[in-house]
Amino acid sequence: MNEDNRETDDDNKSLISKFSNFTKWNVFFIVIAFSVVVLLHFLPTPEGLSYNGKIMIGILIMGGILWATESIPLAVTGLLIIIIQPLLGVLPAKEVFSSFGNQAVFFLIGAFILAGAVEKHGLHKRMALRLLSYFEKSPRILSFGIMSSCAFLSFVMPEHGVAALFLPIVASILIAMKITPRESNFGKICMLSIAYGCSVGSLGTLVGGARNPLTVGLLSDFNPPIIVTFFDWMIYSMPVVFISLPLVWIVLQISFPLEIKSISIAKKEIDKQVSMAGKMGRNEIIVSITLALTIFLWVFFSSPEYLGLAVIALLGSMVLFFTGCISWKDVEKRVPWGIILLYGGAITLGVSMQKTGAGAWIANQIFELMAHNLYLVILSLIIFTVLLTNVMSNVGAVAILLPIGLSIATELPELSPLLASMLIALSGGLAFMFVIATPGNAITYSSGYFSSRDLFKAGAIANIICIGVIFIIAIMYWKGVLGL
Repeated sequence: MNEDNRETDDDNKSLISKFSNFTKWNVFFIVIAFSVVVLLHFLPTPEGLSYNGKIMIGILIMGGILWATESIPLAVTGLLIIIIQPLLGVLPAKEVFSSFGNQAVFFLIGAFILAGAVEKHGLHKRMALRLLSYFEKSPRILSFGIMSSCAFLSFVMPEHGVAALFLPIVASILIAMKITPRESNFGKICMLSIAYGCSVGSLGTLVGGARNPLTVGLLSDFNPPIIVTFFDWMIYSMPVVFISLPLVWIVLQISFPLEIKSISIAKKEIDKQVSMAGKMGRNEIIVSITLALTIFLWVFFSSPEYLGLAVIALLGSMVLFFTGCISWKDVEKRVPWGIILLYGGAITLGVSMQKTGAGAWIANQIFELMAHNLYLVILSLIIFTVLLTNVMSNVGAVAILLPIGLSIATELPELSPLLASMLIALSGGLAFMFVIATPGNAITYSSGYFSSRDLFKAGAIANIICIGVIFIIAIMYWKGVLGL
């Protein structure tokens, strides 16, 4: 008994030690973050920049440090960015909080409620299994089926939800096939196909990732406002998805040569799970019809002269409540409210960067370095966004860079604000290299089928290729064909 108590005490001391070290690092980064704002207060204001603009740059750096290190929760950093602006007298509280009321925030809430209903009734699992049943011919085709199925589902629900759904499905297939974790290339490809498929697919629509409506929200608050509908976004982004997806899949095939030839056991496992799903119930049918109608309205009636993105999203949510398919308890459990708060802070950051002139000042400094070369600016925006999004939250990375990109666009006539925003928003989804880069990477890494070295090995090549894809599409399609 005494030995058990001693072991428990040792475990507690170990936990306390770990917590203590963790807290010390948190405090260190928090102090550094606030010190930047204090330091900029006392430093002379550079020529061409107002005092409030200088403080906004400090707030931007502070937010970047806290978002990158996650010393405090991401949502708390979003709230801090909102309240510190009126506290320091940068902008009045009324003006700062008005930015939080952007319709894109309510679009995000409605989209999360819809996704919560899909998850609650298992509709996403049924869709996933049905999609996988079409790719059972060979190991390569199955891995492509996993990636493309994840991408497709990421069009209609958040990417981290899709990754969480596919992980147990694919894991059950690999277990049935007796695939050895970390030793089998087939296991590595299958799990990385989930992570990369979700990331690439999340670029396709406004639902896939919170950074997409964040971009639309900042553009709608831009002066003059730029309105991007659900269908507009798809026109801009789908070429990136359809070109990048097979290229990333090829990268996986080359990086990890397959060692198996038959997937007959996998086919049996998928067929077994499909048959176990049974027929669709009443609630599944209602949710699927509601989701289909909502997407239809988003595509054709989301422009301001019609209903708008937020109204359609909330209308679909109301239908689910009235039909009893979802309750408020379900919403409290499944909607990531922290993302909403992070999002609100990011919106106010971008608006205030524009109003104080801080973004324009940063843009001018960047121009001096790049000699006003359009192609160099475009490539630099893509590369810098990809590097940043691989070491911190996707939304946080986009929130930091969007105000700068918009300011660059106002200073460089050849680069429109819409083009600059799409460059940053889509590049912000290319988090392929590190476990911490996106929830999809972390979720699939937890399966144990691949190492962080495997992730970096394939992810670095995939990132380089996708940087090239976005650069070419930006020059030839967005600017050349669409005239952005």
